[in-house]
Amino acid sequence: MPTTRRGTRSAAVSSRTNRSVNNVSFVNRSTTTGPAMRTSHPALFIVAVGIGFLLLWLVALMTQIQTNEAFITSAGQVDVYHPNWAVFLQLPNLILGNDTPQDAIATIFGWGIELVYLGFIIGAEVLHDSVARSGQAMARLFKTCSWVIVLFNGWADYNYGTFGGAWGHILFAAITSFIVGYFGTIGMYLIESGWSRA
Repeated sequence: MPTTRRGTRSAAVSSRTNRSVNNVSFVNRSTTTGPAMRTSHPALFIVAVGIGFLLLWLVALMTQIQTNEAFITSAGQVDVYHPNWAVFLQLPNLILGNDTPQDAIATIFGWGIELVYLGFIIGAEVLHDSVARSGQAMARLFKTCSWVIVLFNGWADYNYGTFGGAWGHILFAAITSFIVGYFGTIGMYLIESGWSRA
């Protein structure tokens, strides 16, 4: 009798273990496919929405660069209703030496601030860890300066956006920072997910 009970108990434990192992492997399979893979939408629609996110991200990105440059050049408010796609030619022109001194300074200022903000999107910890190789004093200085730069980026959007009234400026700065902060990542993820299903 005791042997039978032990055998029954070990069989019960074994079946419980097998069920929990199967549950774990099921969870792992579902997390590797990702949420976008479980959607019922067609793959091309997912890609199209991802492209929409990326296009709006590009417009907001160039708007932030222009508001930063407007501060350094005292150019006044940026016309966000007419996107200036030439902003993306500024770095090649700077590298090739085609800029005037004022344009070169504005490009370095505007793109430098935006790259720090984009670095925060990738991961503030990654930026700080890379600077920490130069020592703790440099890491602390960079941490302080980078947060000042990110806050300045929002302040420039507030001051040089074209929406009227204080609330309009606040909302413009908030939504522009939100779009630049998230839409690029979302767009690339949707395109990758849709493309993998096509």
